Amino acid sequence: MDCPGGCDVEMTDLEGDHETLRECKECGGLWINVADLNRILLHNNLLGLEGQGGKVDAEALTGNCPDCKVDLVRVDGGDRQHPLHFDSCESCGGIFLESEFADAADAKQAEAKIITFFRNFDAKRKTRAAI
Repeated sequence: MDCPGGCDVEMTDLEGDHETLRECKECGGLWINVADLNRILLHNNLLGLEGQGGKVDAEALTGNCPDCKVDLVRVDGGDRQHPLHFDSCESCGGIFLESEFADAADAKQAEAKIITFFRNFDAKRKTRAAI
């Protein structure tokens, strides 16, 4: 599977428990399917992807899904000082998380970075709920 980040390199599978995690060694991006992502989020007391909030950025130019070959959709979240985003395939449910994940040696390290990313991604919704 080629990296959807435009690197034109083959993504490599990360060793670990039955997760569909693939990493781009060029840009550090991660590809994961939505079922595995939701399992990681829910097992770490976070809302599943549907509950994470975020806003679709219809103007963003993203890559193509490496499986379906359709355009990915950019979803923005985080707060103004720390904006975050991920790209999602509406066809197969694949998720591409960009370069914040460089140097994840295995699936465990990647999972820890995913958890931190989505805790920060959800920060804006939590701030609004507290007001």
